Amino acid sequence: MKDKFGIILIHGAGLGKFIWQEIAPNLNYSSLMIEFPNRNTKNNKNSKLRFEDYVAKAISDAKNFGKEKVIIVTHSIGGLIGLRIAESLNDKIIGFVGIGSAIPENGKSFISCLPFPQKLIIPILMKIAGTMPPKSAIENGLCNDLNPAQTKTVVQNFTAESKYLYTDNSKSRIPKTNKLYVALKNDKEFPMTVQKRMAKNLNCQNITILESGHLPMIGTPEKISEILNEFIETCINKN
Repeated sequence: MKDKFGIILIHGAGLGKFIWQEIAPNLNYSSLMIEFPNRNTKNNKNSKLRFEDYVAKAISDAKNFGKEKVIIVTHSIGGLIGLRIAESLNDKIIGFVGIGSAIPENGKSFISCLPFPQKLIIPILMKIAGTMPPKSAIENGLCNDLNPAQTKTVVQNFTAESKYLYTDNSKSRIPKTNKLYVALKNDKEFPMTVQKRMAKNLNCQNITILESGHLPMIGTPEKISEILNEFIETCINKN
């Protein structure tokens, strides 16, 4: 019975499945850690990928997971990928979690989720300087509440993405399933005002506010594991 349920974990931009290493072993059901293409490459291998290339790989991995019922857990830009997986797997999805996740209005891009004036500035910066932020930006933005060792891991494993991951539009329906949004109170990347708008876009009334920066799965893995296991059990009990 337990084998028919599974958890799909989706990381955010520049990151990889390494962010879930403290979470996956503590979940009560088996998990699949989706990984974007070409992790840990330093030669800009992703530059020509389109958003749909990221989606295609993620959907292929998800379909090979082989579980009858699935709960999707997304982080940051992974929210857009998660919505597409949910649409593809359809009736298999029994739960959807956004952890500081980007959930744009249907047909829009990740950039559309950003507050003004970032939504105007960021595309210009990416065109000029690419998508690999300076080390200091990673440390101060993604890792503002992590310890030095955790910060070093994030910096060393950060991968430049295609600009199209951020700018391509994506059409996807909001899944009609159990939903949870974990809003991160100390997130330097996504202000709380943005996160609350994302939860509204997800049509999610179930919001948990966590005292955390952008990477609670690294900074407070025990708390995130507890939140996820409680939600997962709720979803499974309804099915």
